[in-house]
Formats: sequence, structure tokens, C-alpha cells
Amino acid sequence: MKHYEELTGGEGRRVFYRAERFEAKTLMSSISPVVKVDDKAFDLFDISMSGISFVSPQNFSWLEEMNKDVPLKLNLGATEIFVGNGKIRRIEPHENQHKVAIELTKGFLDIRRILDQHDDLALQQAVTAGLSDQSHLVPAAYKEAIGDAVYMLRSIHKVLDKVETDLNKEDSRRDERIKDIILACETKALARWTEISKKCLKITKELGDDSAAIAATKKYTELVLTPELLPGASWNRSYMKPLGYPGDYQVMNYAYNLALEGDTAYAKFCHRLGTSTGEFITTRMTMTKQAIAKLSNKAAERGQKSFRVASLGCGPAQEVANFLRSMSLPLTMEFTLIDQDHDALSYAYNSTYPQVARLEGKASVKCLHATFLEFLATGKLFRKLEKQDLIYAVGLADYLGKKRATRMVNDLYANLAPGGTLIIGCMRTSDTSLEWQVEYAVDWTLVHRNEEEMLELAHDLEKEATREIAIDSTGHCHLLIVTKPL
Repeated sequence: MKHYEELTGGEGRRVFYRAERFEAKTLMSSISPVVKVDDKAFDLFDISMSGISFVSPQNFSWLEEMNKDVPLKLNLGATEIFVGNGKIRRIEPHENQHKVAIELTKGFLDIRRILDQHDDLALQQAVTAGLSDQSHLVPAAYKEAIGDAVYMLRSIHKVLDKVETDLNKEDSRRDERIKDIILACETKALARWTEISKKCLKITKELGDDSAAIAATKKYTELVLTPELLPGASWNRSYMKPLGYPGDYQVMNYAYNLALEGDTAYAKFCHRLGTSTGEFITTRMTMTKQAIAKLSNKAAERGQKSFRVASLGCGPAQEVANFLRSMSLPLTMEFTLIDQDHDALSYAYNSTYPQVARLEGKASVKCLHATFLEFLATGKLFRKLEKQDLIYAVGLADYLGKKRATRMVNDLYANLAPGGTLIIGCMRTSDTSLEWQVEYAVDWTLVHRNEEEMLELAHDLEKEATREIAIDSTGHCHLLIVTKPL
């Protein structure tokens, strides 16, 4: 506890008390508040008892209204929650726009009451949206396909429950027999699941740009089909996103490890169905490991003494651990692993360091913890590193539009040493792609590209650079491989 003489008060401009301000999007995340000034509407930026600020386009000039009393209103959706007056006190730049601050001259903002109104309105909207029936927008053929999928899964569920009940718990081979039955079910189900997935993909593609039909079809999928899959750890983690984003390092590890996760036979079956569907994760990793081996051998043949590799969005970096574990290194290898997830980096470091220690100076691994925004500013990020012989980002372009993905390719290419190679992975467009499964079944949005679109990402690079596309054995993903001339 401080004594009164220790309470120093404010310094400089802070000596003038200012009511505490709260960021609008933090306080009111469900419904975005709108400020109306002279009947013009703007997004609220922050709020206090005695004032507000809002974001305005640059083409609006507020200089003539400075320090003048203006009428203003605050709305949550269609509901008017405040009417008063205020004076514009400050105008400052904000992300290519203006932030305009207003001091209230009539009335005050009861923050607690406004938050209660927001929560009540948000609840009403959620209930209304939840109970609204838009299933008439879902194509009949799609409902039939989803019905087939649910029928298949429930049939397997019933069979596996009976197997668990009937097998003697004292049988020493009980777990092994259950495992054999699960794998037999998975083998038969996978062909049917692939057929249903292909049908659903075709139907959802035919929805085109009909946003209402797309939303209704997605909701229908998540209400009817997704719950049947969620007992499986692979589906559950992809859908629930415990780390706040899909495709985290643990999802990758599920595909690599192929263990039968789950407390029941049906949960293990669902998990296995998910890892089999995501087989491309393993094949993509193997292709990357093979590329590291091939390129490092070529560098050694050219007389290089060291080979630098950087992985952007490295996840668990299984390819690095496997490479170091299985290969006799032709030269000194330096790996830089970059990810936004500290736990992923910890896992990657723990799995690779024992091999680094075993190799006694022939290999090194360092980890960089970067934010997703730093991923997008790869030019700045890679200025911290020496030029690399190999840079790869096999699971990042799936989340980027053409403009950002192209910029990433340009920046990464610029950080290659002469003769260096850049590898960019992306989900592949086809009539059997996983687009429907990830987007509709587990709410995981990924950009899919065809071969032409992949090559287009390297359009701005020098003509002398070689470009090729390598498709993985599942056909679900492909790699853009660009080599810089020596």
C-alpha cells in the first residue's frame, strides 16, 4: 500500500484528468456501434463518459466543424442508444483515414447501460439467427448427400459400440481386435466418404456467389454432419480451434503420428478418418524433406561448405527432425524455424535438438517467434537473417490472397542466396479437392489454387529463375519450386 506522499499524480499533459476511454470493438464485439454526425454514419472507434471518437474516410473534411457544436447519435444496429451534442476537438490520421474525437456538450454516456443494451441486443440477434430456418436455400441434392454421410457414420457408430460391448474385457487381444475392426471400417468408409465429399464439393461450387445459400448450406452442414465427426480428435481440434486458429501444430502432428486417439472405438474411427483425409500433410512434409536432402547434396557437390535453410510457418517442423535423424549430412546445415505459435516452436526445437547434439556441430537449429503480421512483412523479417540457400513456406499461402501471396514470394525470393531455392505450398484445386471438407465441415477457410495460379505468384520474379510445380501423391496440394540463378 502506498502512502499519500507517494501518489505523484500526473505529469505533463496527464495532469489534466481525462475520462477513461474504451475501444469500441473490444467492448462491443457482437454489434458494431455507429456514430451519426449530421446524418452521416461512421464506425465508432472508442468511447468514454464524456466523449467519443470515430473513423472517417480521408475525403471527409472536418476542419470547418472544429470546435463547433454538432448534433450526434449513437446506434447499435437499428437501435438508437444515445442522442446529444458535442464539439470536434481533434482530428488525427488513422490507417489511411481520419480519427475524429468529439467532446460531449450535452448529455453523457452511461457505459454500463450501453454495454447492457449491447449484450441484450446481441442475445436477441443470436436467438433470432439461431432459430431462423434458411434450410430451404440448401439444395435438395446436398441434403441427400449429407443424409448419406450421417447414415454411414451412425451405422459405423452402432457397429463399433456393439463390438466394444460384446468383446470380453478380459481378452488379452481385445484392444488389438478392436483396432483391426476400426481400421477395417475406416478402409470401407473412406471410399464412400471420398465419393460423398466429391458430390458435396460439386454442389457447393454450383452455389456460385449466392452468399445466402452458401451461409445456409454451411450452417446446415455444421448442425447436421459436423457433430457426427467431432468425437474424432482430428476433426474436433480443427473445428474448435483451441489456439484460436485452424491447422495448428497439433493438427499436423495428428497426421504425422497416425495414433488412434480417442476413448471409444467410434472416436478412434472418426479420428482415423480425419487423419486419412489429411494424408497430404504427411506427403507434403516428405516432399519437403526430400527437397532439403536433394538441394543440400547438390550444394555440397558444387563445393559449398554450409547450407542455410529457413522455414516460414514451420509448425512442428517434422521434416527437419526426420531429415536430421535419417540423413548423413553432406555439409554443415543451419536451420531457422519461424512460427507465430510459441508452443509449436518449443515442440520443433525439442524434436530437432537431440539430433543437432548427435551431429556434433554439423547442424544447428534456431527458432524465431514472429507474429502473423511479421509473416506478411517477410522482407523486413528476413533482413535479420543471412541469405538462405532454401526457404520454404508450405502451409502459409493457403491463407493469403493473390496480392499478399505474391508479395511474400517476391520478398522471400529476394532473400535467397545465388542458386537458392524457394518452395511455396498451397492446396490444389480439383474436382476431388478437400475444399468442401475443410470449409463446410470444420469451418476452416483455405485458398485453393490451380497450377496456373501457382505460377502466377512468381510472375514478378526475374525471367532467369526456373519455375516448376510438384503435385503431391494425394493430389490435394502442390508446391511451387523457384530456383534463383547462380
